[in-house]
Amino acid sequence: MLKQMVRDHQYPDVTCTPVTLKESGLFSSGREYLRISRGRYNYYVCASPFGRSFFISWWHQEDAHKAANVARKFGLLGRSVAQRMESKTFYELDTELMFTASINAIIKMAVEKVKADKGHRMDAVIDIH
Repeated sequence: MLKQMVRDHQYPDVTCTPVTLKESGLFSSGREYLRISRGRYNYYVCASPFGRSFFISWWHQEDAHKAANVARKFGLLGRSVAQRMESKTFYELDTELMFTASINAIIKMAVEKVKADKGHRMDAVIDIH
């Protein structure tokens, strides 16, 4: 449902991909998340039972600037170059804010829809963000 809600908004360059993230090490069990991405920005959304309740969690993550990480390895000059690489224009900041605000709003709408559609008591569905 969430994937379709994101698609319906037709945001440019936004993708939705299911991913399984491990609990800890290589052989640990994993949990499935829906990754909603645009460029370096990702949301990871999970819905799962917890005892007799049900929870929905979501996490926002910005991927590291790979070129800046490489530049940092070259001393003071490299750190200076990395800092310039990571600084954002107003356009980039506006785009980031639009993406994060929009996806947050859609996730919250999905949580409310799940609560209403499934007839859960308000305290039985826990949203964590």
